[in-house]
Amino acid sequence: MIRKLRFVLLLLCTTLTLSATNFASADTTQIHASITPLNYSPVRPQSDGTFHDGLLFAEQSNGALVYYNTKGKLAFTLPANVKPLGDFLGQRALVRNIDTNRYGYINTTGKLVIPCTYLEAGYFSEGVAHVTMANSNEAFIDRSGKVVTTLQQKYSSEYIFSEGLALAYAPRGNKIGFINTSGELAISYKYTYARGFSEGLAVVQNSEGLYGYIDTRGKQVIPFQYKSAGDYSERWAPVQSTKGKWGFIDKQGKVVIPYKYNNAHGFSEGLATVYNASGHVGFINPKGTLVIGYQKYNRAFPFKEGFALVGVVTKSDPSGKFGYIDRQGKLLTKLAYQSASSSFNNGYAVALKDRGTGYILTKRP
Repeated sequence: MIRKLRFVLLLLCTTLTLSATNFASADTTQIHASITPLNYSPVRPQSDGTFHDGLLFAEQSNGALVYYNTKGKLAFTLPANVKPLGDFLGQRALVRNIDTNRYGYINTTGKLVIPCTYLEAGYFSEGVAHVTMANSNEAFIDRSGKVVTTLQQKYSSEYIFSEGLALAYAPRGNKIGFINTSGELAISYKYTYARGFSEGLAVVQNSEGLYGYIDTRGKQVIPFQYKSAGDYSERWAPVQSTKGKWGFIDKQGKVVIPYKYNNAHGFSEGLATVYNASGHVGFINPKGTLVIGYQKYNRAFPFKEGFALVGVVTKSDPSGKFGYIDRQGKLLTKLAYQSASSSFNNGYAVALKDRGTGYILTKRP
């Protein structure tokens, strides 16, 4: 049975409505929306709704699960008894043979390159995937299907590795630790909450509900002292003081941008999302300068390839309406979209107008 991911998908999954128009930004970069609608809905939670390896995992209006290429065409057709289960990661996608109920992997041409022989299987991360073999032994395999590690004990884990470590959950007591790709418990079960490693550090929470950071050896680098905290990105991390305001710290725990925001998210492409007391969104640079001022938007996602998705959510419209802005804060599309559209990846994104109707977006100079 496929494992459900417990971590939040960080890439944009937002429902967008785009007209078939070119939208020019201040630096002449354009977003081109496909003229022909795509028979598309995102597949949750197995997909983040983003193109991976040039392919988009999609559910059609008849319930069929398919992969589209960047031109909006079906990339390939799988045999009727092979069901796709998720995004491509490392040029491999998980599939299940519905006749045998066994799992395997296809490549980006739809070829079954790792046969459906596993009782259970997970997604590839950092070149390995966790599988349960026919004899019930558990192992990590590489992209060719070769066993690289045979596990000597069972773990409760999604086996999503970042910087060589994956979250693991204690059999009893609800504590969290980390395992390595050798199948060892590298950091013991002692945290009530944890996130994957980013730039050498991971957010962890103690039994008192305070957050701090550890390194990949499990050493406490920044003490438990924050009400909440985010991942490191571009050297800094957003943290919330015990008084409730958000600021940013460096990897020594020094405050580099003061605690003055009602909420904040990490840096991406040199800009970080911050929220003021009214709940409106702005973007700051690493000096703490507000370079995209607070406007009417009260939701925002990180910049990716020069664009960020922003929107307005209200009590009367809890799904909200979203559109893309450029790095100057100029709105390039109408605010007409929902929040499950994707970020750009290698120049392409997908915008969902209604369930079953999407548009492929192309970044053009």
